[in-house]
Amino acid sequence: QTVLQVNPLRGNADALLEELPGAQPHPWLPGCLTVSGPVEQTAAFHEGRVYVQDAAAHLAVAVSGIEPGMRVLDCCAAPGGKSIHLAEMLDGTGSVESRDLTGYKTGLIEENISRYQIKNMTTKVWDATVPDESAEDTADVLVADLPCSGLGVLRKKTDIRYKMSRGQQEELEALQRRILDTVCSYVKKDGIMVYSTCTINPGENQENVAWFLGKHPEFELLDMEQIYPGTQVGDGFFYARLRRIS
Repeated sequence: QTVLQVNPLRGNADALLEELPGAQPHPWLPGCLTVSGPVEQTAAFHEGRVYVQDAAAHLAVAVSGIEPGMRVLDCCAAPGGKSIHLAEMLDGTGSVESRDLTGYKTGLIEENISRYQIKNMTTKVWDATVPDESAEDTADVLVADLPCSGLGVLRKKTDIRYKMSRGQQEELEALQRRILDTVCSYVKKDGIMVYSTCTINPGENQENVAWFLGKHPEFELLDMEQIYPGTQVGDGFFYARLRRIS
């Protein structure tokens, strides 16, 4: 099943239930629908009334604690689904800066900004491993949904099981640490950093959080959760929520 987030600025869940074949209300995610087939060719998708977002990815936004007026930075954002959701939760207030490595990737995000008519969201081409002094101490919420081995989404991308080696996993673990080590400085005191992946590899999840807390005592762990594929949530997924305390 495909999980759809209804764009509250443009769409109506009840009307979409009638419009989209086989659509049903999501059993526990408010404002979301499930459909059994592809939606990319539907008018609802092209007109920005719905977008695809797995239930587990939805959780990364839900746990962020975002409130109207906040400044949010999404440091590895393409194609932008989480950023769009964050901007919607701000209800036209505050701001979301949605970053990624290349102009191609931020272009995908900008297409979504246009499709969903989001007014409080901007993009920036930036390598997340490179420090940005202008961003230090600016974010109330920082979302670090980082490149990972994808071992939580094997049901969708079965080729991963044949391509992902232990060496590649170790390279990703190191990259994630470099990014976390860099972007954490962008979080304000008392601000929140959400670290998330779509893998079930402990080296990219719990072990990275333990490493980060050992190096950065200015942060405390609020909670973390490993979600396994095949549960009611959907894909395999991990998140940790950390607060900057000094």
